[in-house]
Amino acid sequence: MSDRDKQSVSARTHQKLEHFASRLKGLFETDSESGDEGESLEAEALMVDAVEARASDVHIDPVSDGYRLRYRIDGAIVDVTELNAEQGLKVVNQMRAMARLDPVRAMYPESGRFSYTLDDQVLDLRVTEAPCIAGDKLSIRLLTPDRVLQDIDELGLGEDDSSYLSAWLETVGGMMLTAGPTGSGKTTTLYALLHRLKMTDAQVVTLENPVEYEIPGINQIPINIAQGLDFATGAKGMLRLDPDYLVIGELRDEASATAAINAAAGGRATMASLHARDAVDTVTVLRNYGLDDFEIASNLDLVVAQRLVRRLCAECSLEREPDKRGRAWMESLSLEIPETVHVPNGCDACGGVGYRGRIGIFEIWRPSEEDYGRIVKHEHVHALRAGLADRGHDFLLDDGMHKARQGLVSIDDLRKLGALGARAALHDQSLLVR
Repeated sequence: MSDRDKQSVSARTHQKLEHFASRLKGLFETDSESGDEGESLEAEALMVDAVEARASDVHIDPVSDGYRLRYRIDGAIVDVTELNAEQGLKVVNQMRAMARLDPVRAMYPESGRFSYTLDDQVLDLRVTEAPCIAGDKLSIRLLTPDRVLQDIDELGLGEDDSSYLSAWLETVGGMMLTAGPTGSGKTTTLYALLHRLKMTDAQVVTLENPVEYEIPGINQIPINIAQGLDFATGAKGMLRLDPDYLVIGELRDEASATAAINAAAGGRATMASLHARDAVDTVTVLRNYGLDDFEIASNLDLVVAQRLVRRLCAECSLEREPDKRGRAWMESLSLEIPETVHVPNGCDACGGVGYRGRIGIFEIWRPSEEDYGRIVKHEHVHALRAGLADRGHDFLLDDGMHKARQGLVSIDDLRKLGALGARAALHDQSLLVR
């Protein structure tokens, strides 16, 4: 484990991971002695331990003399163990077989998936393989119902924000977007909305790449590029299925953005995600995708910008005065500095890490008539942000600080995410790093 990981993961958790590493290598020795090459004991042990460690992703990275096994836990990458070339290749081949990937070394990135039942819980594992200089890398996403199928009220939204989303679900048209970088929880938010819609009599059709988790009562269509089914083609075809709600997993280009706008303009309530720095930046992205200002202003109803932050363990977090680094960061953004902040500690409840799970930091933007006017006039997004600030709009940074004062997140984790809001853009046009 690297020095950086040792600083972010407690000695207790480190010991647990070392115990797993020892157990995994013991399985290699047992298989070698028995000559049994037909089972996937090592891969199964890896999945069991990853779930126990609350890992969302498993990485099997090739290095010059073998493989490095790493977990992503609450958003942080943690080194678990080093495997020699034979051991690492064995796990890679076992995962390839389970995910029905080509057993021959990958020539380009490819993905597969499979399900695995663990203690009556069904895991959905998405495996992506990519060729690297030192060998094939595997990235394994572990999906469980409790991670994917949350209700709106469980995301970390404030009461007013949650009611805005609930109210939008009763609309008859228009477009709602979730915005943020990769790994910010955009898909989780869309699935929370789908989870709410499945309990209604609405006709819902989704277009996803890939389908993260199957939701009974929802018509989910997976993208299949090899067969010519991309977002743009699928979005046009979805309109013929007589839907009340359309969900397009991600707007990636002009064709998919145009299809989404056309669906919203045609009276269908349309939901989609895209990569944007904050709520207002969605206007920039849509403009870059070739949509004109009138189309955007006429159809954009609601934007949910978000990030994911590690949630402090409620059992053991400590209350202290802000340190110099945190105080300097808050001063640089002209924030009111609280007398005390909460910091991680570590206990049995959180496995000694000081964190347990993650929570969303949100910015909800409902464009006003003033905002629509600025968009139609093709005003720069900085003018839009300034107008929001004048109206007392809550940006990502405001929600983050609110959750920090509640003891839910640490100032240090907020600082690592960047400025997190447009209030900094009033002084610094760089605002956020993509």
